[in-house]
Formats: sequence, C-alpha cells, structure tokens
Amino acid sequence: MATPRPIEPYTPTSEAITLANQALETISEFVANPPDTITLAILDPAMQDTSITIPSGMFQLMVNVLQSVSRGEPVTILPLGAELTTQQAADMLRVSRPYLVKLLDDGTIPSRKVGIYRRVLLQDLLDYQKTEKQRQSVVMEELTKEAQDMGLYD
Repeated sequence: MATPRPIEPYTPTSEAITLANQALETISEFVANPPDTITLAILDPAMQDTSITIPSGMFQLMVNVLQSVSRGEPVTILPLGAELTTQQAADMLRVSRPYLVKLLDDGTIPSRKVGIYRRVLLQDLLDYQKTEKQRQSVVMEELTKEAQDMGLYD
C-alpha cells in the first residue's frame, strides 16, 4: 500500500479569508453544539442542488480549517499515517533538519529508511510534540514554584 504523500499547503487569498469569516458567522450556532450529522446543500445549477450529509466530527474538522483560513494561515490536511521527509518533519517541528536527525538517531522519534532516505510518520511527530509539551509544562511549573519559593513573584 502506498503511503499518501503530503500535499502543498493551501495558502488563503484575501477573498478566501473573507469567505471563511462569512462562513464561520453563518455556522456559528452549530459550532458550539453540532448535531450528530450535518446536511450541507450545494446550491449550484451545474450540480442540480445537491446535498451531502457529514458526521459532526467531519464538520468540526471543516470548522478548524475555516478558522485557520480566516486568520490567513496556510492549511494542509494529512492522514495520520502519512510519511514525511526529514525536512518536512523538521519544518513541522520548527527545528533544524540536523537536530531532527539527532532525534531520529537517538530513537527519540521513530523513523524508517527508504533506501538512503528516512521517513517519519506524522503520528510519531504528533506524539513527540505532545510529550514535549507535557515535559515543558512540568519544567515551567517547577521553575515557577522555585521562583515563588525564592520570593521572586510578589
């Protein structure tokens, strides 16, 4: 089975940002309490007024995309099983490629070799990010407590 390749990010235009904001205003009542399924109508004569029904989880994913687009942020949707190059993985983590390679060599992040190249699963990167955030949070709490104990916070 071929692993899906990452696609280029969608970079919103000013028109897309405006439309995303309008869409978010229109659906705002559904965002807080979405029903189990949502039916969307496509009002285009070429499509003969088609409607589609999607589960609420898919609706939330669409809302997340609209929120990012409304802020002008580029968006890419990848399956968790997507394999990334070391450069793509480094970019995602916002670290240098050599630093990422060190994490792979140390076994901190799993990877596999395809010929001479390494591939990293998106899921493994997300797991690493989550673990790092938790570790950083613990360290910050410890530093804050030490600062309070030393009387640096008043």
